[in-house]
Amino acid sequence: MSIVPINLNSKASIRDKARLNICIAKDLADSFGGRKADYLIRLNRKLRMKIAIGSEYYTSCIAIAA
Repeated sequence: MSIVPINLNSKASIRDKARLNICIAKDLADSFGGRKADYLIRLNRKLRMKIAIGSEYYTSCIAIAA
């Protein structure tokens, strides 16, 4: 999976990435079995880490929200 930069100034891009994670989790669950929630937990954890790491250049509010 390639790393896609996230524009932390845009709430819409983070929201879009979260929606994309839902679709990816559903596809993984359909392809490999298991629950969608199990895949979604891991994908969202990665998203939260990207938000927290990238937010050190912006306000700390985003990191707290992550």
